[in-house]
Amino acid sequence: MHCAVLRTCAAFVVFSSAVIFHPTQSLSQSPAQSPSQGGESSNERVWLAVEEQPRGQLSIEPIATVEDSVLTPVQTNCLSDASASEDFSAKYIHPGTKYSLLFGGAAIGEGQVREQNRSAATASLTYTGTMKIRGQVRALATNADRNDFRVASREAATAEQRAAALALAREIFSEHGIPEALLSNVRAEYVTRTYLAPSPQPSLIGSFTLDAGGNEGLVHTLFFVAAQPSEKLIPELLWLHLSENETDEEHLRFVDHADLFGDGQDEVVAKLVSLQTETHRYIIFRRTKDGAHWEQIFKTEPLGCSS
Repeated sequence: MHCAVLRTCAAFVVFSSAVIFHPTQSLSQSPAQSPSQGGESSNERVWLAVEEQPRGQLSIEPIATVEDSVLTPVQTNCLSDASASEDFSAKYIHPGTKYSLLFGGAAIGEGQVREQNRSAATASLTYTGTMKIRGQVRALATNADRNDFRVASREAATAEQRAAALALAREIFSEHGIPEALLSNVRAEYVTRTYLAPSPQPSLIGSFTLDAGGNEGLVHTLFFVAAQPSEKLIPELLWLHLSENETDEEHLRFVDHADLFGDGQDEVVAKLVSLQTETHRYIIFRRTKDGAHWEQIFKTEPLGCSS
């Protein structure tokens, strides 16, 4: 594996002011949360991912619980015994359970669990709200108190912002050895503009692909968070995967951002999809104490083995 394939590669690699990192399992410690709605404990929050899957239908999947400033992963039958998955499904994705849906940290409506898929620890969801969740547009769901939410800040990037993000993506690929002749193959999979609390500056969050062409069928992928204090984008978090063969393809896709701990600071939630293992993981990033970089604070076990 090339060191530029930054899945579990070497330590922090600096590009401009950004950080490309390798995963760590350490958890950030934050102040205790305010009481949530539902769950066994009055202080327990649960966070779930919502996306369109299959087409035209919404699916909800548990990611983690937060209690006493600690993220606890959700055990599913992908790598653990079936009973753990069933217990969790019965508790958090039982038909009829209602959750607040968030988009960019702001409430956008309510979702109600419909039918469980016990083998995959997911469920179908009905949603009443203002935002269209489809394709690469995902959201978060939670049982946290609505008073914890804020005004909307996330929106689709403008054509000018997408162009700037695409130019930065090509620059990053070039810095990591991609020939100039292939840079025109870089495509923006999704780009959004938002504000990541407590920063007053907007950020662009995007995922990109590069088809290397040829008979090998290589597809390289990139995900970044870039601050936008002025016209020039300043990358703060980079995730880059350079595929070595046709099956060695991974995508890190943006789910959403929210104040998971209730301490006034946003975390970024992303979904890491592996084509080789046909599984996915959820990864959570949080700003470091200097406020200028990001670190991975949480990653689930592989999920979706039976989906």
